[in-house]
Amino acid sequence: MDTTLLAGLSDKSLLIIFAYAPAGLGHLRVTDALYHGLPKEATTPLLLGSQDNTITWLHRLMSLNPIIRGLTTWAERGIAENLTTYIYRNILRSQTDVLYKQMLTIIDERYTPPTKVLLVATHFGLAHQLAAIKERLEKEKNIKVILVVQVTDDSPHHIWCVPGADLIVVPSEKTKEGLVKYAKKIGANIEFAVNAYPISPNLSRPLSESREEQRYLQVDLSKQVSTQVIIPISGAAVQTDYFTKLVTELHKRSSRFIFHIVIKNAPFTKIFIDTMANFDFVHLYIATADRKVIENYEYVYEQNTIALEITKPSEQSFKALMDCKSESASVLLFTKPVGRQEEDNLDFLRRHKLIPSYSDERELWKMDKPEEMLKKAQFWRGILLPQHSKKSAEFIYWCLKTGIFRAMMNCKIRPANVGEHLHELNPDGVATFWDIIAKLLS
Repeated sequence: MDTTLLAGLSDKSLLIIFAYAPAGLGHLRVTDALYHGLPKEATTPLLLGSQDNTITWLHRLMSLNPIIRGLTTWAERGIAENLTTYIYRNILRSQTDVLYKQMLTIIDERYTPPTKVLLVATHFGLAHQLAAIKERLEKEKNIKVILVVQVTDDSPHHIWCVPGADLIVVPSEKTKEGLVKYAKKIGANIEFAVNAYPISPNLSRPLSESREEQRYLQVDLSKQVSTQVIIPISGAAVQTDYFTKLVTELHKRSSRFIFHIVIKNAPFTKIFIDTMANFDFVHLYIATADRKVIENYEYVYEQNTIALEITKPSEQSFKALMDCKSESASVLLFTKPVGRQEEDNLDFLRRHKLIPSYSDERELWKMDKPEEMLKKAQFWRGILLPQHSKKSAEFIYWCLKTGIFRAMMNCKIRPANVGEHLHELNPDGVATFWDIIAKLLS
């Protein structure tokens, strides 16, 4: 980074605050990535978490309950989305008393009184609330407040359009176009920037040659080597029944599969944890706090050479942008999308040919023409699994047996349109995020 630009981030009168909410792990993962990617010379940041636990409860309810999920899906599109966004936005902006007092306390307790506050929000709820109190803070404390919102899915949900924000950062031109259109509709003057999805620097470390070779061996059935599989369970703990059956079905097909399950200890995960604890081919990494769950996930990759990751198509989808020789660049196997944002994330990967097209996906699931797919597989970083656990297990084993996974480990990322969308595929989105912010501060 240019030293002139860095001066803005290292200014002692600047206060940097990361604002996140415990609604699933995605928002916290992005906060973690940006936090650890902040230039070392920058002023020390603070973390501000939402005190509203109903956000987590609602997130889980919408993820698990098919009726609520259906209503949510309906409310996320067309005229219904305009109405629900308007209502939700106004509810959020009317409930800011606690947050305002928190902000005053943070500012007043600084040894060096700040003249400028940079707020980086990775959840729309806190973003709207911060936007609502921004001017009031500026007048009462005689400071400049800059609000930057990082969108955590490649999805143009209208609720991510935050009137009063100084900048909203999105992962693609497509999402930018959708939010710009909505901003004009509601008369909001907001600046948008497209930047590749921020992936934690802790996950992007290069793999040593020996570990790289070990990962190749894990997807070669002719080698007597265990295949290490990581399964991160979402903050809402959805699809645990699916994972229970998938793990047991895969082990039936081969004892070479060893599973590393990263999960939060909570009442709704107890049955799943107790079940998995009975299997000697499963290693559990249990945490009581969300931040510890993220640390455990990174620890598994640091301590083990992981070949496959079975995950929801949420924020982890964007690990598809990583170089295949990175420590955590395992082959990504996506479960059925839950919600519009996960469908949109898969759409991002399809647009950039990082996962199979719909037609190739259908051919793959037939499991009868591997020769045709092997040439295409070298451009894929992930594959969507069939809906049912038994079929998924059969499909995973077929991909292993036919060499599909081995071909994917040599993935050469090619953008769908080199000139226009190359910036969306940058594997170092964290560094470029801070470049954008430094220019904003200057």
